[in-house]
Amino acid sequence: MFKQFVFLSINIFWFCQIQSANAQHDSALFEVVTSTEKASIIYDKHGSPLDSITAHLLASDIERVSGYLPKLITDLNLSSNNAIVIGNKQSALIQSFLGKDNSSNEWETYAIQVLEKPNSKIDKALVIAGSDARGTAYGVFSISEKIGVSPWYWWADVPPKKQKELVLKIENTQSKSPKVKYRGIFINDEDWGLQPWAKQTFEPETGDIGPKTYAKVFELLLRLRANSIWPAMHPSTKAFFHYPENVKMAEKYEIVLGSSHAEPMLRNNVDEWEHDTMGDFNYFSNKKGVLDYWEDRVDEAKNVNGIYTLGMRGVHDSGMEGAKTTAGAATMLKDILKDQRALIKKHIGKPESVPQVFTVYKEVLDLYDYGLELPDDVTLMWTDDNYGYIRRLSNSEERKRSGGSGVYYHASYWGRPHDYLWLSTTHPALIREEMLKAYDTGADKIWILNVGDIKPAEYTMQFFMDLAFDPEKFREPASYKAHMLSFYQDIFGSVEGEKITAMRNAYYNLAWIRKPEFMGWSQTEPTRPTQVTEFSIKEENPARIATYQSLTAQVKKLSPTISKENQDAFFQLVSYPILGAAAMNKKYLYRDLQVYHHNTNEKEFEKYRDSVSFYHNKINELTDHYNQEIASGKWNAIMHRAPRGLPVFKLPDTTIETTNQTVETPKVEIYKAVADYDNASKFEKEFPKKLTGLGYTQNALQVASATATSKVDTTFKKNASLTYKFNFEEAIQKPQITITAIPNHPINGDQKLRLGIQIDKGDINLIDFKTSGRSETWKLNVLRNQARKSIELEELSAGKHTLTIYVIDPGVILDYFVITQSGNPIPYTLPKN
Repeated sequence: MFKQFVFLSINIFWFCQIQSANAQHDSALFEVVTSTEKASIIYDKHGSPLDSITAHLLASDIERVSGYLPKLITDLNLSSNNAIVIGNKQSALIQSFLGKDNSSNEWETYAIQVLEKPNSKIDKALVIAGSDARGTAYGVFSISEKIGVSPWYWWADVPPKKQKELVLKIENTQSKSPKVKYRGIFINDEDWGLQPWAKQTFEPETGDIGPKTYAKVFELLLRLRANSIWPAMHPSTKAFFHYPENVKMAEKYEIVLGSSHAEPMLRNNVDEWEHDTMGDFNYFSNKKGVLDYWEDRVDEAKNVNGIYTLGMRGVHDSGMEGAKTTAGAATMLKDILKDQRALIKKHIGKPESVPQVFTVYKEVLDLYDYGLELPDDVTLMWTDDNYGYIRRLSNSEERKRSGGSGVYYHASYWGRPHDYLWLSTTHPALIREEMLKAYDTGADKIWILNVGDIKPAEYTMQFFMDLAFDPEKFREPASYKAHMLSFYQDIFGSVEGEKITAMRNAYYNLAWIRKPEFMGWSQTEPTRPTQVTEFSIKEENPARIATYQSLTAQVKKLSPTISKENQDAFFQLVSYPILGAAAMNKKYLYRDLQVYHHNTNEKEFEKYRDSVSFYHNKINELTDHYNQEIASGKWNAIMHRAPRGLPVFKLPDTTIETTNQTVETPKVEIYKAVADYDNASKFEKEFPKKLTGLGYTQNALQVASATATSKVDTTFKKNASLTYKFNFEEAIQKPQITITAIPNHPINGDQKLRLGIQIDKGDINLIDFKTSGRSETWKLNVLRNQARKSIELEELSAGKHTLTIYVIDPGVILDYFVITQSGNPIPYTLPKN
């Protein structure tokens, strides 16, 4: 990934993000490949199989860069000249170079050091010593990155820059343990890409996502310094344990095996529960059958490095079968947990020493809040609402649990109110804010990212894993921009990377306002037809079209300047997501214009009809190019043009009703970004904090830390407050104020999302942004990625006025407010005064 020079140096920001290492000032040059020197690689034949795997991968990485394939050695007597030495710090091999190590075994750390003349045969040794097998692997792959091999060399066809000579400047380094213990991905909804690609293109001998595919996934995880997997589990895919080599591959790569919220005890219910022979998946009526089913897996997996999901839901992401009431389900769940832990004790050992998680997803949160007693050592796995907003996190008592907590987070989703399986558009600024909030409330045991098919979520996956490795490196709100810039510059070069980063930021900002998959203004489950958008015809529609046209032009202008070697990577990481999003948006924005002119201007109607068809076909062309042409057909069937065949992906209907079509952008009397306050009073240190990238303003305001307490004081004398001054030229008879916010959730179960609103010296009105379950308000919020609350006010006279916003609950992140005549709509996008 890293740019190389004559003596390779590391991009300082990126190195800090990834390595989180305490580098000493001692440094030395190590010649890997020169005209006179060809380094070999020594690894411990008695060590972990992963030592051998990473040694061979490093050799291949060196060959990719230099053309020279290093000799791999397991016998020190056969070594000479320069050598890269790989192994566990406690191994005899490493101790023969570094001496005995009496330090405690840390989690996933490594040390790197260059030794001059360590023995009579070796001139220089580059020693990579890990505290454990994954620590060693992370150290090895840090050298791969240093010579210019990206973690995405295979998954996104990022080529290294060729060099005849490789001379590394190595600093003595001792890395830190990652801040989050288990970090990984959930391969999900693989029906639309990964599974057909594996079946048809990459692993036809298995006809499925099998060991060959998982080996590539596991390698990527380790290169990203991740360590965990929730395997693919849809009906299109056989269970992970169906192929014994899958399990062996996880063991070889030292990947921790888990399972999703709907798959207790490492089972894949969709594939493995056979109703005809096993009966109902119902603990009320078929306890023995279900228990035997779980026990078979625990016995089979007793030597697997795994994390056991506890609890029980339906066969596939549905509520518990047989439960008629919340009380009944909670009571049964208590018995289920007891029985599952008994199985762990019987086949593995003390449950307290075996990693277990209880995922409070969807209705399970209601069961937990009902009063379910969870063993203290079990990790609480909090979840987002499927759209990037964590439903709740640990309160002060839950933070004391020995099992701690973690987060299951979505970057791809199938379900209500609408899927977003096609393009990866979750804003890095939102991921940063939500996951830092989780980390600050103790969620540091496990982070799992639902990446769907992996592609095209490459950057999202990279960002999430770097964030999980060391959240402290991302404290500054704008840190995601620096991370993104480094990512693209390391691949495409300084100038090109800066341009790409600007385009990708615009891509995320536009998708914040409306994801491409939501542009049909339809919903699913049940599936409904598309409608006209809510963008006004005369202002918001042309403005959004123009922005996407500009982005498209920038991509097309930059593409010819990208080197031939980088073209495939450019298409995957830049062109397809941006041009795909642009085509989807323009398809529906032009459809709106077509509908608008349906009965008034036949010439315009025909023009826009052609435009709609053009951009509908453009998505097909881009997808065909992805599947059939880039990388010589390597990715055939990986990208689907219409996941689940939802209406948004079809050619739009132009015969729809236009009665609700917005023509003129609604006008407002007052508009102001909440971050543009006149005064802030009584806030804790560092707050209020402007959060770059969040909200329609891209500068939303966080009013309190994640660990702050709610302040309920009827006098509001102790509450933090923001004040805003404004002026009316004319009186407003029936004014209404609308406050907009990020559509998140209370930080823990004890709080809400309340504010106090006061005009001048009038009464203080309370508003609460909290939503419940999958209410219609919540659906509207996540589709437009904004929460709105309005208050009717008394007449406001001409002249000066003051608005005061009082902070009550932490977790509120405010965007902007408007004052309008009562009952008047407000614009979909940012208003103008």
